[in-house]
Amino acid sequence: MKTGVDVRRATTEKPVIRPTRKTLVKFYNVDDCTLDGFVLDASGNWGMPYVAIVRVFYTCTNVTISNCDLIGAATPGASSFYGGIRVDSQVDLRIIGNTIRNVDWGGITIGYGSSGGICNSTITILGNTIEGNGAAGIRLAGESGCSNQVIIGGSGAADGNLITGNGASAEEEGSGIWLNNIDRFSIENNTIRNNRRAGILLIDSSSTGAHVSGNMIHDNGASGINIGGASTLTIGSSNEIYNNGIAGITFFVDNNPLLHQPPVFDNPPASSQPVLITGNSIHGNAKAGISVLDRVTGTITIDANNIYLNSRSGITITKACTAVITDNDIHGHTGAAGIFTGDWSGYTAPDPDAPPSVVGFDRSYGPADLTIRRNKIHDNLVGMRLDHASGVITNNLVYGNARSGIRFSGNNISPYGPFGSSWGITEISNNTVVDNGSGETGGGIVYDDINVTVVDGSPRAFASPPIRNDAQPARVIKNNIAAFNNRAGIRDAVCGAARDYNLYYGNFGRLTSVPAQTGGCVQGSGPNFTGNPNEQFADPLFVDRAGEDYHLQASSPARNAGDDNNDLGAYGGTDPITW
Repeated sequence: MKTGVDVRRATTEKPVIRPTRKTLVKFYNVDDCTLDGFVLDASGNWGMPYVAIVRVFYTCTNVTISNCDLIGAATPGASSFYGGIRVDSQVDLRIIGNTIRNVDWGGITIGYGSSGGICNSTITILGNTIEGNGAAGIRLAGESGCSNQVIIGGSGAADGNLITGNGASAEEEGSGIWLNNIDRFSIENNTIRNNRRAGILLIDSSSTGAHVSGNMIHDNGASGINIGGASTLTIGSSNEIYNNGIAGITFFVDNNPLLHQPPVFDNPPASSQPVLITGNSIHGNAKAGISVLDRVTGTITIDANNIYLNSRSGITITKACTAVITDNDIHGHTGAAGIFTGDWSGYTAPDPDAPPSVVGFDRSYGPADLTIRRNKIHDNLVGMRLDHASGVITNNLVYGNARSGIRFSGNNISPYGPFGSSWGITEISNNTVVDNGSGETGGGIVYDDINVTVVDGSPRAFASPPIRNDAQPARVIKNNIAAFNNRAGIRDAVCGAARDYNLYYGNFGRLTSVPAQTGGCVQGSGPNFTGNPNEQFADPLFVDRAGEDYHLQASSPARNAGDDNNDLGAYGGTDPITW
C-alpha cells in the first residue's frame, strides 16, 4: 500500500487475493490509505512463520481496513500465518466490518509470542466478526512508556463486534480479547462468547470513556472477564455476563500460565488497581458471579449489580482486598453464600475450578476489609459467610436464606489467630435480617469462632454449626431488626452493652423467651455486661412480609427507635436502603 491510495472493490463480488510469500497486504510507513471489500485468502499453506495476512507497522496514520474477509486455515495450525491483522509500532488504524477467522495466532494481534507491541497508537475496531482464531480473537499489548488507545465496539449495536470461538488451539491463551499494558481502552456493545478461556483478559490496562459496557459475555470456558495487574477499570454498565465456565468476573493472575511466562510476568505482583463493577447482570456462571482469587491492593467497588443464580456463590473472596459492596441484589446461590470469604481450611494455591464451599483463604496478607451496605441478599444458602473479614455491615436487607443471614468471625484476643493481629467485623447496624434458616439450622446474625477448626475430632465443613467464644469482646451490633429466623435472632460471641437498640421477634420457632431470641443472652448476664436496656421484643409490623416488603408500618415499634432516633432496620439509620 502507498500513501494516499485507496484500494476498493469495483464489483459486487469481492475480489480474492491469495499469498505468494509472507504477507498479502502490507501497510508500512504510509498515511491516508484504505483497503475495502476484498477476500484475503490464506487458507492454503502459502506463508512463512511469524507473518500475517495483513501487516500495519512502523508509522502509519489514517489507515482503514474495512469490509474484507480474512481467512486462515480451515483448521488452525495447518497454516503458518500467525495473525489476521498484525500491528506494531505507532499506528492510527480503523478495522471496520471485516470477518477474520481461522488464523493460527490471533485475529488482530501484535507480533508472535511476546515480541512487538504498539506505542502511541489509536486502534478502532468496529462491527467485525472475529471467529475461530487459534490463540485469541484480539491480542494487543503496549510497549513500556507508551500511551495507546484501543476502542473495541462503540455506542450503537452496529458498532459491536462478534468475538467467538477463539483459542481452540491454545493451551495458554485462548481469550476473546486480551489487552496488556493499554492505558486507554473501551469495550462496548460487543458479543463475546464461546472463547476457550476468558472472554476478556485485562492485564495492566485501564478503561476510559465508554469503559466496558453493554457487552454480552457468555459461555466462555473460564471467566467472562479476568482482571489482573495494575488495571484501573470500570466494568459497566449494562454488561450481561453469564454461563461462563468458572466465574463472571475474576481477579486472577497467580496460576495463569500465560502470565507466568517472561517477559510478561516472572513473579506476578499483587493487583493494585481501583476497579468499579457497576450496573451489570451477572448470572448462571458455573462457580461464582465475582471471584477475588488474587491479592488486590486497590479498592474494588461492586455497586448496583444484579448477581444471581451462579452455581455457587455471588461474590467469593479468597485473598486480602478492600471491597466496597453496595446496592446489589445478590440472590439464588443455593450452593454457598451470597458473599463468601473462604472456609476454615488452610490455604492452598488458588484453584478457580474448586467450588467456593471448599476454598481456603490465603491468610498471608490479613483479612478482607469489607464495607457491605444497602444490599438485598436473599434466597441463598447463606446470606453472608464472612470467615476472614474485617469491616462494617450496614443497612442490608437479608432474608429467605436457607441457613444464616449473616455469619461472621473475628478475633480480638491475643495471639490473634489466624492473622497475627486484632481483626473482625467491627459494626453490624441497621440491617433487616428476616426469615432465614430452615429445618434445624439457621439464625439471623451469628458469630462463629474461626479459630476452632474441629468438633469432636471431625473437620468442620461449610454447613457445620457455628461455635461461640465467650472470651471475645462484643462488637457494635445495634439498630437491627432480627425477626422470624429459624434459630436465634442475634447470637454474638458474648452478651454486652455494645449490642443494644435491636428488635427481636418470632425467632427460634417463635419462642418468646429472651434467651431464645438473643442466642442465650438475658439482660444483666454475660461478661463485660453493663446493661442494654433499649433492646425490644415486639412484632416489627412489616408492610407485607409474605410479599417480601419489609418496610415498616406507621405503627411499628421500630419507628424512631434507633440510638440515632431514626428507624431500626435497613430502611432506617442515616444511610437507608432506597430500593
